[in-house]
Amino acid sequence: MIELLFYPIVLFILFPPLALVPAGLFGWALWRRRAASWGIRAGILAAVLVWLLFGVYESFMLAWSKTVIAPIRVDLLLLAPVLYAVSILGAVLSWSGARRVSRSDTP
Repeated sequence: MIELLFYPIVLFILFPPLALVPAGLFGWALWRRRAASWGIRAGILAAVLVWLLFGVYESFMLAWSKTVIAPIRVDLLLLAPVLYAVSILGAVLSWSGARRVSRSDTP
């Protein structure tokens, strides 16, 4: 059962540049929420930064894993839940920010 939690992260581990996709989506949401409160923008910015840092880190780890015989990635037990939590937070804030901005635009 726990393996299902880590399956989506495997794609980003095998292809680290794919981390730019969620970072770009959260960046777009951040750009769209310019009129939102500071807390909403900070949460979305955190998601952007975490995904960018994860992509850079995984690029280095992919290069390192090719130099060893059997790489054991215990760090993923911490990184995967953090990525999920930040992504859920960023998605919720993006959605809630969209509702607040759209309500304020209506007369």
